[in-house]
Amino acid sequence: MKSIFSTFKINDVKTGKPIDLIGTMQIMFDKATLENKTLWEQTYVDRWFDFRPPQLGLTAEGIMGKYSVRIRASIIGNDADTPLRAGRGFELWNGEIPRVGHKFKTDAKTLRTMLMVYENNRINPVQKLKEIQKCLFGDYKDAYLGCKDVADEIILKALSGGGMAIFDPAIDNPEGRKYLVDYGMPEENKQMVDSDKEWTEENIDNAAIDAVRILQKIVYEYANKGVTFDALLMAPVIKYWMMRSIGLRTGYLGKDKNTRSLTEDEFSAYLKSMKIPNIIEINKRTAYQKDGISTNINPWDDNVIVFIPKTDDGKLGEVQPAFEDNAIMPDPSVQYTDAGDGIRIAKWTTGESTGQQAAEYTQGSWRAVPIISCINAIVNLKVRNTNVEYPDGEEVPVD
Repeated sequence: MKSIFSTFKINDVKTGKPIDLIGTMQIMFDKATLENKTLWEQTYVDRWFDFRPPQLGLTAEGIMGKYSVRIRASIIGNDADTPLRAGRGFELWNGEIPRVGHKFKTDAKTLRTMLMVYENNRINPVQKLKEIQKCLFGDYKDAYLGCKDVADEIILKALSGGGMAIFDPAIDNPEGRKYLVDYGMPEENKQMVDSDKEWTEENIDNAAIDAVRILQKIVYEYANKGVTFDALLMAPVIKYWMMRSIGLRTGYLGKDKNTRSLTEDEFSAYLKSMKIPNIIEINKRTAYQKDGISTNINPWDDNVIVFIPKTDDGKLGEVQPAFEDNAIMPDPSVQYTDAGDGIRIAKWTTGESTGQQAAEYTQGSWRAVPIISCINAIVNLKVRNTNVEYPDGEEVPVD
């Protein structure tokens, strides 16, 4: 049965015409797509990736760029042939497009409360509409952003995990399946500090650790390979360790004044003067749910600093969506909203005719995989837990 929101008869205060509440959600998503705006919050996939149109096939293909110092032209004679150069070339990557999804239930007791608002004639019609829309927007927001969070998790895991993202029902994907995506980060891009010079509290006053020199070395090394870094991604705990480390304190304040930590402004100014790219803090938490109990997880490896390259469009790659099954074969008793980029929001009610308790369901589902096309220019530097190798995927066979 269709959503209970489709049964509400509320007129627009200005036009006097009935408002199609589900239809207003479609209009909102369509407008956001046309204006290239994000809804509710900007996720990492919105920030760093473009979106391709959905496809029917469930395998994504991407061109992975190769990086080298630009080849200059030759000085040639007036009548000489123009020298032929070999192009930079590229690598072709392909991977499975997974299906992600979840649904939320609003029971009859909660619906009764909403209906009391709807049927209360003492409530101003404008306020009544706002209260009902608040419930509707909450359903859509959770269903929609929950799908985007999976893309974020793939991205953050892969960026800080040697180019690989792993999902395991026994660890962080209950009620789901095993899934692994490997973007093929070059082995030489997976670096570590010396085990006796980890960036830990025990080494906060270890003058032998020159954090800036370590970062500079990577910046200059890859500049000679044709890579210019745009930013360093790191967890706040690593950033604040750097601000308190004896190496940076002495480098900026001098030996006679190095008893205090650097301020945010001092830290930024010092790194800029040393030609270190801007730092972006990564501090996202997602949550999975099992048996109704939520558990927070951190998809980012806090032990790793990630160097991301400058690209022509400022993006790290593209997302390849595929059409959801319900976009190809919709259920006539369900109301659907195309939320953009292949995401589908479905709403329906249950009752005696379905042999279930009365309830309203909201489902968000998506088939999509991010393609990190600049993976060859992304570098990992592990500064803690160097006894743990970067993941190789062999420990999690894919279903």
